[in-house]
Amino acid sequence: MSKFKTSDNVEIFYDVQGEGQPIVLIHGWSQNNLAYMQQVEELKKNYKVISYDLRGHGRSVRTEKGLTLDRFACDLRELIDHLELKEVLLIGWSMGASTTFNYVKNYGVEKVSGIVLFDMTPKLLNDDEWNLGLWHGKYNIQNALDDMTIMCNDFSNFAESFFKRAAPYMNDDMLTEAMKETTKNTPHVMYAMWLAMAYNDYRDILSKMTVPTVIAYGENSTLYSKETAAYLNKQIPNSKVVSFENCTHLLVMENPGRATKVIEELANEIFK
Repeated sequence: MSKFKTSDNVEIFYDVQGEGQPIVLIHGWSQNNLAYMQQVEELKKNYKVISYDLRGHGRSVRTEKGLTLDRFACDLRELIDHLELKEVLLIGWSMGASTTFNYVKNYGVEKVSGIVLFDMTPKLLNDDEWNLGLWHGKYNIQNALDDMTIMCNDFSNFAESFFKRAAPYMNDDMLTEAMKETTKNTPHVMYAMWLAMAYNDYRDILSKMTVPTVIAYGENSTLYSKETAAYLNKQIPNSKVVSFENCTHLLVMENPGRATKVIEELANEIFK
């Protein structure tokens, strides 16, 4: 477990396990690198697995600057350069997928040999011309402003509502545990990154994702639809869709074995 300083002097926590070709795991909004704990345990047997905490998250510095997806992509590139990695397999879940989109926007597929996207849209906000964003097309700019206002007032109120909607099966004990972890986050980081996700539209860069790509989605995801995955598949060259039966947006945790298998299969293909 180590830390490095970015070019704007923010300390980022990262962990390297195993040896071999590199796999970089990028977690989602309000999470940390432990979200991939079960995948790391298996993947490190055959690969060098790098997991890290996005700035403002987990054990990285709770900074007040650089809270944009553009900066998150820059941090990812600087971590890759710091570790002298080449031909990386990038794994992005939720906002981690957005970070991956932004990496491609900034750097193309330099130093990237493959990509796995777990349950994300290229455009969060829906409008008159786009209905493949958050909450199955029923989330617009006013909803985002309302949510960010709630976060600014009391982040726990938003987090509880989000979990109940994202994973309706959660009982009281599960919800209490989820809230215990999520409320460890710093509220200003959370609403800044919600704004960052709402602000960006990555549809025009999808054709630049020319490396082998897997688009995974949860069949029971209340956030994004199978049509969102189909859209990504149509726009991203050399991509395929993988569905997770009986899983929500939390698919990586709900079926960790299948998530690991999806990553391993692409790794075996690109690193053969």
